[in-house]
Order: sequence, then structure tokens, then C-alpha cells
Amino acid sequence: MENTHSDSDRKSFTERIADFAERRGITIPSLPYNGSSGWSGSDTSKERADNADKSGRTAKVQKTALEMMQDAGYFGVTWFELAKVLQTNNPTGAGHHGTASGTLSILHREDRIARLAMRRGRCKVYVLKEYVAGRNTEPHGRKTRVCPNCSHEF
Repeated sequence: MENTHSDSDRKSFTERIADFAERRGITIPSLPYNGSSGWSGSDTSKERADNADKSGRTAKVQKTALEMMQDAGYFGVTWFELAKVLQTNNPTGAGHHGTASGTLSILHREDRIARLAMRRGRCKVYVLKEYVAGRNTEPHGRKTRVCPNCSHEF
């Protein structure tokens, strides 16, 4: 029987995502918060972020998100879909909402992906920029809220 698999079919996940990142000029991991992937403010959150950054878990999760978006194409990926894949691959907590949404937020903040103005299952959809296809996107960041009494922004 003839082997019909190409060299790219035999590459490991790590090799495929490294090729993917290199073709796009992406450095992984992206650590935009003073060399960190960021944390919520608590000591335990900071410890988790530091451990993930040093162990390579941050890079692996970012690579997984980018590969999922490449595979999904125009359909894109939500935090919930990413979390399910992360949980399947590592049942020790990598599928946590904060890990999945934080990863997408960092990649969006670094302008490596786009967040569409649409939702799927009450979740925002993220795509690689080449798959936006003229659809409305949203900038990174929280929406400014305005006090209804004095118009003060907070």
C-alpha cells in the first residue's frame, strides 16, 4: 500500500503550530503584561500565571488557540470551545474560563486575532485576522460605562 501522507501530516502538533506561528511572524508566548500573561490581582492568581509562563503552559495554550482558529477558519472559536479542548487535553484545570478567555484576550490585545461583533452560544467569536471577511469586529478592552446621572465615565 502506498503512503499517501505528506510530511506535514507527520509533523507533531508542536511542529505544526511552530510553522504556523513562524509564517505569521508570531512570537509565542505573548506576555504583554511586563513579561507576564497577567493575573487577576490575588497572590494565587499571580503564582498560577508565573508557573504557567515558566513551565511553557502559557505558550502551549496560546498555540492551541491559534491552531483551533486556523482549523475553524471563518467559523472562529469562542472561549467556551477553547476551554472544552483545553480541559480534554489537560484535566488539571487548563480548561478554566479564566485561562481560555485570558488567552483569547491576550492574543486579541496583541492584534494577532480579531474579535467579531457576533456571538455564538452567548460567547464572542474570535478568528484569525485573515478570516474576518468584512464582518464587524470589536476593539480590545472593556467598554466605558457612563453614569446616567452625571455622565462621568468609569
